[in-house]
Amino acid sequence: MSDGKYLGYSANTHEWLFLEYQNIPVTHDGPYVFKIEGNRVANYISGDKISPAKLSRIKVKDRVSVTVDNELNTTFDVKFKDSYPRSDLDIPIPSRYLAISDMEGNFDAMVRLLKANGVINDDLDWTYGSSHLVLVGDMVDRGLNVVPLLWLIYKLETEAKLAGGDVHYILGNHERYLLDGRVKSAAKKYYGTFRTTGMSPKELWSEDSELGAWLRSKPVMLKIGDTLFVHGGVSPRALSYNLSLGDIDAETQRNFVIGDTVRRNIDESIIHGSDGLLFYRGFAKSMDKHGLGDKASSEHVDNVLSSFSVNRVVIGHTLVSHIGYDYDGKVFRIDVPHSNGSSEALLMENASFWVVDNEGNRSPLNELATLSTKSPID
Repeated sequence: MSDGKYLGYSANTHEWLFLEYQNIPVTHDGPYVFKIEGNRVANYISGDKISPAKLSRIKVKDRVSVTVDNELNTTFDVKFKDSYPRSDLDIPIPSRYLAISDMEGNFDAMVRLLKANGVINDDLDWTYGSSHLVLVGDMVDRGLNVVPLLWLIYKLETEAKLAGGDVHYILGNHERYLLDGRVKSAAKKYYGTFRTTGMSPKELWSEDSELGAWLRSKPVMLKIGDTLFVHGGVSPRALSYNLSLGDIDAETQRNFVIGDTVRRNIDESIIHGSDGLLFYRGFAKSMDKHGLGDKASSEHVDNVLSSFSVNRVVIGHTLVSHIGYDYDGKVFRIDVPHSNGSSEALLMENASFWVVDNEGNRSPLNELATLSTKSPID
Protein backbone atom coordinates (compact mmCIF):
# COMPACT_ATOMS: atom_id res chain seq x y z
CA MET A 1 0.00 0.00 0.00
CA SER A 2 1.48 3.33 -1.01
CA ASP A 3 1.76 6.34 1.23
CA GLY A 4 -0.90 9.00 0.97
CA LYS A 5 -0.29 12.33 -0.70
CA TYR A 6 -0.23 15.38 1.54
CA LEU A 7 -2.72 18.06 0.49
CA GLY A 8 -2.52 20.74 3.18
CA TYR A 9 -4.66 22.38 5.79
CA SER A 10 -8.40 22.91 5.30
CA ALA A 11 -9.75 26.17 6.70
CA ASN A 12 -13.26 24.76 6.32
CA THR A 13 -12.84 21.62 8.43
CA HIS A 14 -9.75 22.69 10.40
CA GLU A 15 -7.93 19.45 9.56
CA TRP A 16 -4.75 18.47 7.75
CA LEU A 17 -5.87 16.63 4.64
CA PHE A 18 -4.34 13.76 2.68
CA LEU A 19 -5.50 11.96 -0.45
CA GLU A 20 -4.96 8.91 1.71
CA TYR A 21 -3.39 8.91 5.16
CA GLN A 22 0.17 7.66 5.22
CA ASN A 23 0.77 3.96 5.73
CA ILE A 24 2.80 4.35 8.92
CA PRO A 25 3.35 1.05 10.80
CA VAL A 26 1.37 0.85 14.06
CA THR A 27 2.23 -1.70 16.73
CA HIS A 28 -0.44 -0.70 19.26
CA ASP A 29 -2.98 2.09 19.34
CA GLY A 30 -6.34 2.52 21.00
CA PRO A 31 -8.74 1.64 22.25
CA TYR A 32 -10.90 4.35 20.71
CA VAL A 33 -14.28 3.68 22.30
CA PHE A 34 -17.59 4.81 20.79
CA LYS A 35 -21.21 4.36 21.74
CA ILE A 36 -23.12 2.77 18.86
CA GLU A 37 -26.85 2.13 19.25
CA GLY A 38 -26.51 2.07 23.02
CA ASN A 39 -23.48 -0.26 23.06
CA ARG A 40 -19.82 0.59 23.54
CA VAL A 41 -17.45 -0.55 20.82
CA ALA A 42 -13.66 -0.45 21.27
CA ASN A 43 -11.45 0.09 18.22
CA TYR A 44 -7.94 -1.40 18.46
CA ILE A 45 -5.15 -0.97 15.93
CA SER A 46 -2.31 -3.50 15.97
CA GLY A 47 0.52 -4.62 13.72
CA ASP A 48 3.98 -6.13 13.42
CA LYS A 49 5.76 -3.09 11.87
CA ILE A 50 6.01 -4.98 8.57
CA SER A 51 2.51 -5.68 7.27
CA PRO A 52 -0.24 -3.04 7.24
CA ALA A 53 -1.83 -2.62 10.66
CA LYS A 54 -5.16 -4.31 11.36
CA LEU A 55 -8.31 -2.93 12.96
CA SER A 56 -10.29 -4.89 15.54
CA ARG A 57 -13.71 -3.72 16.72
CA ILE A 58 -14.85 -5.32 19.97
CA LYS A 59 -18.07 -4.80 21.92
CA VAL A 60 -17.28 -3.94 25.53
CA LYS A 61 -19.54 -3.62 28.55
CA ASP A 62 -18.40 -1.87 31.70
CA ARG A 63 -14.63 -1.77 31.12
CA VAL A 64 -11.92 -1.82 28.49
CA SER A 65 -8.40 -3.26 28.26
CA VAL A 66 -5.53 -0.94 27.28
CA THR A 67 -2.16 -1.99 25.85
CA VAL A 68 0.67 0.54 25.82
CA ASP A 69 3.01 0.92 22.86
CA ASN A 70 6.17 0.44 24.92
CA GLU A 71 8.85 -2.21 25.39
CA LEU A 72 6.86 -3.95 28.13
CA ASN A 73 3.52 -3.86 26.27
CA THR A 74 2.08 -2.67 29.56
CA THR A 75 -1.60 -3.56 29.96
CA PHE A 76 -4.28 -2.34 32.34
CA ASP A 77 -8.07 -2.30 32.58
CA VAL A 78 -10.26 0.75 32.88
CA LYS A 79 -13.83 0.87 34.16
CA PHE A 80 -16.13 3.24 32.30
CA LYS A 81 -17.68 6.23 34.01
CA ASP A 82 -21.44 6.70 34.12
CA SER A 83 -21.19 10.43 33.41
CA TYR A 84 -18.70 13.30 33.05
CA PRO A 85 -19.71 16.09 35.43
CA ARG A 86 -17.88 19.37 35.05
CA SER A 87 -15.11 20.09 37.52
CA ASP A 88 -15.37 22.06 40.71
CA LEU A 89 -13.51 25.32 40.14
CA ASP A 90 -12.72 26.61 43.64
CA ILE A 91 -11.29 23.70 45.58
CA PRO A 92 -10.33 23.72 49.27
CA ILE A 93 -6.64 23.09 49.68
CA PRO A 94 -5.73 19.48 50.52
CA SER A 95 -2.77 18.64 52.70
CA ARG A 96 -0.84 17.58 49.61
CA TYR A 97 -0.98 17.78 45.84
CA LEU A 98 1.33 17.02 42.95
CA ALA A 99 1.17 19.22 39.82
CA ILE A 100 2.46 18.16 36.37
CA SER A 101 2.16 19.73 32.93
CA ASP A 102 3.03 19.03 29.29
CA MET A 103 3.53 15.26 29.47
CA GLU A 104 2.57 15.11 25.75
CA GLY A 105 1.70 11.44 25.38
CA ASN A 106 4.78 10.15 27.22
CA PHE A 107 3.18 7.31 29.14
CA ASP A 108 6.39 5.81 30.55
CA ALA A 109 7.65 9.17 31.84
CA MET A 110 4.29 9.83 33.50
CA VAL A 111 4.23 6.42 35.18
CA ARG A 112 7.80 6.72 36.40
CA LEU A 113 7.15 10.15 37.89
CA LEU A 114 3.90 9.09 39.57
CA LYS A 115 5.37 5.88 40.98
CA ALA A 116 8.47 7.63 42.32
CA ASN A 117 6.27 10.02 44.27
CA GLY A 118 3.78 7.54 45.67
CA VAL A 119 0.81 8.44 43.48
CA ILE A 120 0.46 4.97 41.93
CA ASN A 121 1.85 1.48 42.48
CA ASP A 122 3.29 -1.09 40.09
CA ASP A 123 -0.22 -2.09 39.04
CA LEU A 124 -0.94 1.55 38.07
CA ASP A 125 -3.50 1.87 40.88
CA TRP A 126 -4.02 5.08 42.88
CA THR A 127 -2.04 5.02 46.16
CA TYR A 128 -2.13 8.76 46.96
CA GLY A 129 -5.03 8.55 49.42
CA SER A 130 -6.77 11.87 49.99
CA SER A 131 -4.06 13.82 48.16
CA HIS A 132 -4.67 15.45 44.78
CA LEU A 133 -3.04 15.24 41.35
CA VAL A 134 -3.18 18.39 39.17
CA LEU A 135 -2.53 18.15 35.43
CA VAL A 136 -1.94 21.59 33.91
CA GLY A 137 -2.60 20.79 30.25
CA ASP A 138 -0.86 19.32 27.21
CA MET A 139 -1.05 15.69 28.23
CA VAL A 140 -1.49 14.90 24.52
CA ASP A 141 0.35 15.21 21.16
CA ARG A 142 3.97 14.42 20.18
CA GLY A 143 4.27 11.14 22.11
CA LEU A 144 3.43 7.60 20.98
CA ASN A 145 1.01 6.84 23.81
CA VAL A 146 -1.56 9.61 23.90
CA VAL A 147 -4.49 7.20 24.17
CA PRO A 148 -3.07 4.99 26.98
CA LEU A 149 -2.01 8.09 28.92
CA LEU A 150 -5.52 9.50 28.74
CA TRP A 151 -7.03 6.18 29.80
CA LEU A 152 -4.65 6.11 32.77
CA ILE A 153 -5.77 9.60 33.85
CA TYR A 154 -9.42 8.60 33.31
CA LYS A 155 -8.86 5.55 35.54
CA LEU A 156 -6.98 7.41 38.28
CA GLU A 157 -9.67 10.07 38.42
CA THR A 158 -12.22 7.44 39.47
CA GLU A 159 -9.88 5.72 41.92
CA ALA A 160 -8.79 8.99 43.54
CA LYS A 161 -12.37 10.01 44.30
CA LEU A 162 -13.08 6.64 45.89
CA ALA A 163 -10.05 7.17 48.16
CA GLY A 164 -11.07 10.71 49.14
CA GLY A 165 -8.56 12.35 46.81
CA ASP A 166 -8.96 13.92 43.39
CA VAL A 167 -7.45 14.36 39.93
CA HIS A 168 -7.83 17.77 38.28
CA TYR A 169 -7.26 17.94 34.53
CA ILE A 170 -6.93 21.42 33.02
CA LEU A 171 -7.01 21.69 29.23
CA GLY A 172 -4.05 23.07 27.29
CA ASN A 173 -3.62 24.21 23.72
CA HIS A 174 -2.71 20.71 22.55
CA GLU A 175 -5.95 19.29 23.94
CA ARG A 176 -7.65 21.94 21.83
CA TYR A 177 -5.71 20.75 18.76
CA LEU A 178 -6.63 17.14 19.49
CA LEU A 179 -10.35 17.82 19.84
CA ASP A 180 -10.28 19.96 16.70
CA GLY A 181 -8.67 17.14 14.71
CA ARG A 182 -5.47 19.12 14.12
CA VAL A 183 -2.47 16.80 13.81
CA LYS A 184 0.43 19.19 13.26
CA SER A 185 2.12 17.97 16.47
CA ALA A 186 0.92 14.36 16.46
CA ALA A 187 3.42 11.52 16.13
CA LYS A 188 3.54 10.05 12.62
CA LYS A 189 2.21 6.78 14.05
CA TYR A 190 -1.25 8.30 14.18
CA TYR A 191 -1.36 8.72 10.40
CA GLY A 192 -1.31 4.93 10.33
CA THR A 193 -4.24 4.88 12.74
CA PHE A 194 -6.27 7.27 10.57
CA ARG A 195 -5.58 5.11 7.53
CA THR A 196 -6.37 1.82 9.28
CA THR A 197 -9.60 2.99 10.90
CA GLY A 198 -10.77 4.99 7.90
CA MET A 199 -11.60 7.77 10.36
CA SER A 200 -10.29 11.32 10.44
CA PRO A 201 -8.64 12.73 13.58
CA LYS A 202 -11.74 14.82 14.19
CA GLU A 203 -13.97 11.73 14.08
CA LEU A 204 -11.72 9.74 16.42
CA TRP A 205 -11.92 12.49 19.04
CA SER A 206 -15.52 13.53 18.48
CA GLU A 207 -18.14 13.95 21.19
CA ASP A 208 -19.32 10.44 20.30
CA SER A 209 -16.06 8.96 21.60
CA GLU A 210 -15.60 8.08 25.27
CA LEU A 211 -12.35 10.01 25.69
CA GLY A 212 -13.52 12.88 23.51
CA ALA A 213 -16.65 13.39 25.58
CA TRP A 214 -14.70 13.09 28.84
CA LEU A 215 -12.06 15.62 27.77
CA ARG A 216 -14.75 18.12 26.82
CA SER A 217 -15.93 18.14 30.45
CA LYS A 218 -12.62 19.63 31.64
CA PRO A 219 -11.96 23.27 32.57
CA VAL A 220 -9.24 25.63 31.34
CA MET A 221 -8.72 27.23 34.75
CA LEU A 222 -9.35 26.43 38.40
CA LYS A 223 -8.02 27.35 41.82
CA ILE A 224 -6.96 25.13 44.67
CA GLY A 225 -6.73 27.03 47.93
CA ASP A 226 -4.76 30.20 47.21
CA THR A 227 -3.25 28.98 43.91
CA LEU A 228 -4.62 29.50 40.40
CA PHE A 229 -3.88 26.90 37.71
CA VAL A 230 -4.00 27.73 34.00
CA HIS A 231 -2.03 26.25 31.12
CA GLY A 232 -0.84 29.41 29.35
CA GLY A 233 -1.60 32.43 31.49
CA VAL A 234 -3.96 35.38 31.88
CA SER A 235 -3.30 38.25 29.49
CA PRO A 236 -4.33 41.86 30.09
CA ARG A 237 -7.08 41.48 27.50
CA ALA A 238 -8.41 38.31 29.12
CA LEU A 239 -8.37 39.98 32.52
CA SER A 240 -10.21 43.03 31.16
CA TYR A 241 -13.42 41.01 30.74
CA ASN A 242 -13.65 40.66 34.55
CA LEU A 243 -14.95 37.10 34.26
CA SER A 244 -15.31 34.75 37.20
CA LEU A 245 -14.09 31.15 37.16
CA GLY A 246 -17.69 30.14 36.52
CA ASP A 247 -18.01 32.53 33.60
CA ILE A 248 -14.82 31.18 32.06
CA ASP A 249 -15.96 27.58 32.50
CA ALA A 250 -19.30 28.34 30.87
CA GLU A 251 -17.43 29.74 27.87
CA THR A 252 -15.18 26.66 27.88
CA GLN A 253 -18.21 24.40 27.80
CA ARG A 254 -19.69 26.35 24.89
CA ASN A 255 -16.35 26.14 23.05
CA PHE A 256 -15.56 22.48 23.45
CA VAL A 257 -18.79 20.61 24.09
CA ILE A 258 -20.60 21.87 20.99
CA GLY A 259 -17.51 21.36 18.83
CA ASP A 260 -17.75 24.91 17.49
CA THR A 261 -14.46 25.53 15.70
CA VAL A 262 -15.74 28.90 14.52
CA ARG A 263 -16.09 30.11 18.11
CA ARG A 264 -12.54 28.95 18.80
CA ASN A 265 -11.16 31.10 16.03
CA ILE A 266 -12.72 34.46 16.87
CA ASP A 267 -10.22 37.12 17.90
CA GLU A 268 -12.07 38.08 21.07
CA SER A 269 -12.11 34.60 22.63
CA ILE A 270 -10.81 34.61 26.19
CA ILE A 271 -9.64 31.03 25.71
CA HIS A 272 -8.04 30.95 22.27
CA GLY A 273 -5.74 33.12 20.23
CA SER A 274 -2.20 34.19 21.12
CA ASP A 275 -3.38 35.98 24.28
CA GLY A 276 -6.04 33.47 25.29
CA LEU A 277 -5.80 31.35 28.43
CA LEU A 278 -4.48 28.34 26.51
CA PHE A 279 -1.80 30.19 24.54
CA TYR A 280 -0.63 33.35 26.36
CA ARG A 281 3.11 33.31 27.17
CA GLY A 282 3.46 36.73 28.80
CA PHE A 283 3.86 35.23 32.27
CA ALA A 284 6.98 33.46 30.98
CA LYS A 285 8.71 35.64 28.39
CA SER A 286 8.54 38.60 26.06
CA MET A 287 6.83 37.89 22.76
CA ASP A 288 7.47 41.37 21.39
CA LYS A 289 9.66 40.21 18.49
CA HIS A 290 6.70 38.10 17.32
CA GLY A 291 4.34 41.04 17.61
CA LEU A 292 2.58 39.43 20.57
CA GLY A 293 3.53 41.80 23.39
CA ASP A 294 6.17 42.11 26.06
CA LYS A 295 6.55 40.00 29.17
CA ALA A 296 3.82 40.75 31.70
CA SER A 297 4.50 43.51 34.20
CA SER A 298 4.59 42.83 37.93
CA GLU A 299 1.56 45.10 38.21
CA HIS A 300 -0.41 42.91 35.80
CA VAL A 301 0.54 39.74 37.70
CA ASP A 302 -0.63 41.40 40.92
CA ASN A 303 -3.91 42.37 39.23
CA VAL A 304 -4.49 38.76 38.18
CA LEU A 305 -3.84 37.48 41.68
CA SER A 306 -6.15 40.09 43.17
CA SER A 307 -8.91 39.42 40.65
CA PHE A 308 -9.00 35.69 41.46
CA SER A 309 -8.17 36.08 45.18
CA VAL A 310 -5.03 33.94 45.04
CA ASN A 311 -1.39 34.33 46.05
CA ARG A 312 0.19 32.65 43.03
CA VAL A 313 -0.50 31.14 39.62
CA VAL A 314 0.91 27.86 38.25
CA ILE A 315 1.43 27.59 34.49
CA GLY A 316 2.78 25.13 31.94
CA HIS A 317 3.04 25.79 28.19
CA THR A 318 6.48 27.48 28.10
CA LEU A 319 9.46 25.23 28.67
CA VAL A 320 12.04 25.60 31.44
CA SER A 321 14.92 23.31 32.36
CA HIS A 322 13.69 22.93 35.94
CA ILE A 323 10.55 23.88 37.79
CA GLY A 324 10.90 27.22 39.51
CA TYR A 325 9.28 30.54 40.29
CA ASP A 326 9.24 34.03 38.81
CA TYR A 327 7.79 37.41 39.89
CA ASP A 328 9.02 36.97 43.48
CA GLY A 329 7.19 33.68 43.90
CA LYS A 330 3.90 34.75 42.33
CA VAL A 331 4.24 32.65 39.14
CA PHE A 332 5.34 29.01 39.22
CA ARG A 333 6.40 27.45 35.91
CA ILE A 334 6.24 23.67 35.65
CA ASP A 335 6.66 22.75 31.93
CA VAL A 336 9.87 20.72 31.88
CA PRO A 337 11.33 18.34 29.21
CA HIS A 338 9.90 15.01 30.40
CA SER A 339 11.23 13.16 27.37
CA ASN A 340 14.87 13.62 28.37
CA GLY A 341 14.61 11.10 31.23
CA SER A 342 14.55 13.54 34.15
CA SER A 343 10.94 14.49 34.78
CA GLU A 344 9.88 16.86 37.55
CA ALA A 345 6.66 17.82 39.29
CA LEU A 346 5.59 20.52 41.72
CA LEU A 347 4.75 19.19 45.18
CA MET A 348 2.68 21.13 47.69
CA GLU A 349 2.73 19.56 51.11
CA ASN A 350 1.48 21.21 54.30
CA ALA A 351 1.55 24.67 52.67
CA SER A 352 5.19 24.28 51.52
CA PHE A 353 6.30 23.86 47.89
CA TRP A 354 8.96 21.51 46.59
CA VAL A 355 10.32 20.18 43.31
CA VAL A 356 10.27 16.38 43.05
CA ASP A 357 11.71 14.20 40.30
CA ASN A 358 11.26 10.74 38.83
CA GLU A 359 13.71 9.25 41.33
CA GLY A 360 11.65 10.46 44.28
CA ASN A 361 14.14 13.19 45.18
CA ARG A 362 12.85 16.41 46.73
CA SER A 363 14.51 19.82 46.45
CA PRO A 364 13.58 23.40 47.31
CA LEU A 365 11.65 25.48 44.80
CA ASN A 366 14.07 28.08 43.46
CA GLU A 367 13.83 31.18 41.32
CA LEU A 368 14.01 30.46 37.60
CA ALA A 369 17.38 30.94 35.96
CA THR A 370 16.69 29.54 32.47
CA LEU A 371 14.65 31.00 29.65
CA SER A 372 12.32 28.94 27.48
CA THR A 373 13.54 27.15 24.39
CA LYS A 374 10.13 25.98 23.12
CA SER A 375 8.62 27.38 19.94
CA PRO A 376 6.80 30.62 20.79
CA ILE A 377 3.63 29.71 18.95
CA ASP A 378 3.37 25.92 19.36
